Amino acid sequence: MINQIVKHYINEKMPLKYHPEFAEHFPSDSGANSSPIPAHDIPTRRQWASAICSQFAASALPPDIEHVVYRIPSDNVLIEIHHYRKKPVGKTPGIVHFHGGGFFSLSVESVQTMLVDYVRDTGVQFLSVEYRLAPEHPFPIPMEDSWTGLKWVYSHAEELNIDQTRIGVMGESAGGGLAASMALRARTENLSPPLARQILIYPMLDDRTVNRHVGDLASWTEADNVTGWTAYLGDKVGSDSVSAYAAPARAVSLAGLPPLYMDVGQLDIFVHEGVEYVRRLVDVGVSVDFHLYSGLPHGFEGLAPRSPVAKRAWESRVRAIRELYY
Repeated sequence: MINQIVKHYINEKMPLKYHPEFAEHFPSDSGANSSPIPAHDIPTRRQWASAICSQFAASALPPDIEHVVYRIPSDNVLIEIHHYRKKPVGKTPGIVHFHGGGFFSLSVESVQTMLVDYVRDTGVQFLSVEYRLAPEHPFPIPMEDSWTGLKWVYSHAEELNIDQTRIGVMGESAGGGLAASMALRARTENLSPPLARQILIYPMLDDRTVNRHVGDLASWTEADNVTGWTAYLGDKVGSDSVSAYAAPARAVSLAGLPPLYMDVGQLDIFVHEGVEYVRRLVDVGVSVDFHLYSGLPHGFEGLAPRSPVAKRAWESRVRAIRELYY
């Protein structure tokens, strides 16, 4: 009888749905697939992403927050690092940050309000790298720009008033993938002192991912994912020749990486690759702080920033950043 009941529930799978707190604050006309964008239509996706992130875009800075832009050479061009910190400046930990956008959209300016809020809530200095975007600048250019930015922060930590032993990397979505690749490369190149932490927010880790469970609830769809990875990797996407520095899920070993904080929504097509990355880190003894949010899609805090569940996720991220002090 028990086996029959179990089989019934397996066969009658309960449908996934948005978390009620998210649904209450998510406009009904903003459904992810209400007007699907064809694969590889990057201009339309760039417009859509900019509209979603407009609430995090550059605005007047609070009087106690300083914003400085450094222009540094990377592959014979100048890239920008945007530095946000509290005034007066004392020595603190630092986060080298990489914004999201599927490797092909957004900018530091798009997420400035978010970065300022992190600095305000933690006191940790943030330095966000304006890496060049695909497809105009495919892999390895965004990765090399990110690495150049991280090394620059290390080499200038003293003058920036950053404790070099308390530097972490952080990013959202594609930026989370870049942050993960920085942790891998820092391990390979024996960056010293080693990174103190990697904070990966629903990271984009694996070019082989397909939408296995989310369906129409996905805010970042399989077509979006194919668009982003193809822009980044070209015709190598999905092949055996993809580097782990491009898709960190392909790394042979995750041993020796810095402690991880990760969060991801269950309605995010990245949840499987994120859970698998966490499992592999646990297997090799890396400290992990992992949060899986039921009923939440990719970029949930941007889609419903006033929802209580998004606020709880924010509080968890702030706590993870503050732990750089310990």
